[in-house]
Amino acid sequence: MGLLIPFALGLLALAVPIVILYLLKVKREDLTVSSNFLWKRVLEDKQANAPWQKFQKNWLLLLQLLLLFLLVFILSRPFFTTDAQASGNIIVLLDASAGMQANDVEPSRFTKAKAEINSIIDGIGGSDQITLVLMRSFPEVLASNSTNKNELKAALGRARVTSEPANPKPSIILAAAAADRYPGTTVVVVSSGAFAREEGLPSLKAKVKFIKVGKSDQNQAISGLRLRETGGGPQLFVGLNNYSAEAAKISLVVTVDNKPFDTRQVDIGPEDKGSITLTDLPINTRVVNARIKPVGQAQDYLAPDNEAWTVRSAGSPQRLLLVSSGNTFLELFFNRLPNYNVTKVLPENYESLSNKDGFDLYIYDNFAPEKPPQGGIFFISPPTSTMLPLSGSVNTPSFARLDQNDPLLRYTDLSAIFIKQANQYTLPGWMKVVASSSEGSPLLAAGDQQGQRVVLMTFDTHQSDIGLSTAWPILLINTLSWMQPAGALNQVTEINPGEPISFNITNPTQEISVQPPDSGSQVLKINSGVASFTETGRTGIYGVTHKQTVGGKVNSSNDNFVVNLYSELSSNIRPLDDLGLQGTIQTVNGATARSDRELWQPLALGVLIIMMLEWWIFYQASRTKRKKSGSVNGLDKKIKAAGS
Repeated sequence: MGLLIPFALGLLALAVPIVILYLLKVKREDLTVSSNFLWKRVLEDKQANAPWQKFQKNWLLLLQLLLLFLLVFILSRPFFTTDAQASGNIIVLLDASAGMQANDVEPSRFTKAKAEINSIIDGIGGSDQITLVLMRSFPEVLASNSTNKNELKAALGRARVTSEPANPKPSIILAAAAADRYPGTTVVVVSSGAFAREEGLPSLKAKVKFIKVGKSDQNQAISGLRLRETGGGPQLFVGLNNYSAEAAKISLVVTVDNKPFDTRQVDIGPEDKGSITLTDLPINTRVVNARIKPVGQAQDYLAPDNEAWTVRSAGSPQRLLLVSSGNTFLELFFNRLPNYNVTKVLPENYESLSNKDGFDLYIYDNFAPEKPPQGGIFFISPPTSTMLPLSGSVNTPSFARLDQNDPLLRYTDLSAIFIKQANQYTLPGWMKVVASSSEGSPLLAAGDQQGQRVVLMTFDTHQSDIGLSTAWPILLINTLSWMQPAGALNQVTEINPGEPISFNITNPTQEISVQPPDSGSQVLKINSGVASFTETGRTGIYGVTHKQTVGGKVNSSNDNFVVNLYSELSSNIRPLDDLGLQGTIQTVNGATARSDRELWQPLALGVLIIMMLEWWIFYQASRTKRKKSGSVNGLDKKIKAAGS
């Protein structure tokens, strides 16, 4: 027990005047009477001339003194030291990614996490402050450096779990910056810890308290759903994952255009992957939906990754320019892929091509133009250029570091690819390495420069066996789809929940509206020729309507994009016991800190009760006095009492 303002106890001196007021004799009322013979007893206390009277027992005096003591005690701010989850400057990171929807704890991990944070808020002292951050695909600050428990609890009540994949880096960077400003900061992470499987998380100069939420790893997920065009019609690829340490049997249901197409049971081993390819889909297939659910003893505690969608749209053929001296692997691929108008030209004839700026996509095989065009570009082992300066070469590199979450590498396995030689380039800052060798030499890179998407493969296909692998056509499909999201393959942009999508506006009369699943249509605002849509938190099919006025006539067309949760960090719900954040001062899970908790709230309640009690005693005394007194201030009763 201690006092934050001990000198406030000096106000107890106010008890002296309160006691003095009660020791003063009662001042009598003067009345004129015919004789004082009958008033001897009444006048006995008049015989002493001193103004003081003998101290008498008085409940009102005791209550007023107690009331004064409590008020002074409150002003001195008493406190006691107790155990708390954290103290001082506290940054709470609440995981709101899709994995926190898991219901292996009742009613869900997210609800349990909020209850844990509520207990932290209840335990803070007067000198503690909390910053509450929601970890989504981006960090959302709910409360900043607040000491007000009601404000913190209201902010926590507004927190909602999302279907977005885990993206921990921005939130941890934000916490690291705040910890640098306030030495001695404690970062409290409330999560299952699954996000910590991501590599390259920034370090924290702070104490870290990890509150683990969740207890099971049982979850199965759809990891991919993709339509492939073939000469005999579309084929459907379905990727499945079992993240549990136990084998699972799941039921897969596929519907095509809202009609049942295929139902089957699939066995997947522990922590294993599976895939299914469905053929003979209707030639006019448009919308495909896949759903899974566990069968038998298997359990699935996470719902958002159990359903996926894909939409097929032939659309207008895409114009593609292939600049190459001859590449059988590329030519065979495009001969089998419909809905691409491919123009082939030799490198020496490129500059003389009159319409070289009129294509949607460009593939430069061992060639680089002096002035790159505006469309999507795929460079394959280009010579040195202004955009990609050549800095050397490396012999027999192998794929060792792969960003499997990158859209270019979906459904591909490049680990067994042989490469005789690869070039080394000085990559611009807007490009990132998608795949590299064990020594760190880039083998595949991609980037977006002001809306223009560029992909670089640093080795020649003829210096590798990649063209003979099953991964080659999938890699090309992924590359073309990413460079031109509304491409001829399926004209579907597939994004993660929470990821924004933008549309380029080329005509000032053009209007774009988006209709989310189970929601109304929203007309997008256009800013500098770009219309962006950010409310992609729900999985499902989003409708896009394009309207354009030409010659006084309104032309309208419809398109779609899908939002699916393909995130290993979210679907792998196995809780971790240790976050393993580098550079942290790690606290032991379950360890507590010491916190000073003030007592003014219960004391203030006591003051209110005493004031009500004092009023009641005073009221009862006044009521009794009125009953005993009669006319003329009770003179007749006083005379009767004196006569007796």
